[in-house]
Amino acid sequence: MNNQTCNTVGALPACPKKVTELFYLTHPKAPKALLGPFLTEGDAECGRIVMRSADAVVTSALVDHLDDFTRWHSENNGQVCRAFAGSASHG
Repeated sequence: MNNQTCNTVGALPACPKKVTELFYLTHPKAPKALLGPFLTEGDAECGRIVMRSADAVVTSALVDHLDDFTRWHSENNGQVCRAFAGSASHG
C-alpha cells in the first residue's frame, strides 16, 4: 500500500502511523540533550566519542512525525559526528 492509498482508504487511516525513533546525547548534569537529534543510535554513539565524556549517555525518543528540517538536521548531525569521531580515532 502506498502513501496515497493509506491517506484515502475509508474514514479511518488504512495504515498505522509510522513512528520514528530519534536519538540524543544527554549528560546527568545537563537539563537538556547536549547533541541531537540523530537518526541512528550508531551516529549518537559517534557523538558520545566526540564529547569525550564518560558520563554521556545515548537516549531515544519516539516521534509521530518527522518533518523535513528535523530529518535534515538529524542526517547532518550524524555526518558531522561520524567525521569527527573518525578523525578522533586516528589522531
